[in-house]
Amino acid sequence: MKKLMIAMILITAGTTAPPVIVPGHAQAQVEKTVVVTTKRTRKNRRVRRRVRRRVTRRAHFAYRHLPRYRVTVRVAPRGAVVVRRGRLTYHYHEGIFYRPQASGFVVVRPVAGIKVRALPPARTRVVVTNRTYFYYYGTFYAEKEGKYEVTEAPEGAMVAALPDGYEVKEVEGTEYYVLDGVYYQEVETDELESGVGYEVVKV
Repeated sequence: MKKLMIAMILITAGTTAPPVIVPGHAQAQVEKTVVVTTKRTRKNRRVRRRVRRRVTRRAHFAYRHLPRYRVTVRVAPRGAVVVRRGRLTYHYHEGIFYRPQASGFVVVRPVAGIKVRALPPARTRVVVTNRTYFYYYGTFYAEKEGKYEVTEAPEGAMVAALPDGYEVKEVEGTEYYVLDGVYYQEVETDELESGVGYEVVKV
């Protein structure tokens, strides 16, 4: 009888005793419930959406410190380089072309074919249909034989700013920025940090 009572006490104690926790076991159980997130590389889609509202932005803000397009100055900037194409002569200085007139020098957009040796550091690279252009102050260039040759504005090119002196024209309810005969339409895009660009369009 005494042995039976001892056996029953041991059985009862075994059912009520707290579970034994092995060091590190609880931590392992917790770690299994942690959700691990991984970064997935996603190729950003370049989205452009042409804006059909009336333009209100100052497209020349980035060039606000430079001379206004079509303005006439009395003398060409010091250090300007003389470049020629046929009978046309320009004075080129830091990305801006000045054409001599009777009253001084007028800021103009040069004819296609003019070549210069260097562009300002602030020039931007523009890719249109797999062709690379460089843009600064309303003028597009293509690199050729170690120089930069002025080209016509390629349709579809998008830039971040235009020089002051553009016109705003409305065509069939849409307003455009017009600079020396080239039409630009305001575009909402994620390609530029500002979220807004100006795309060369055919009107």
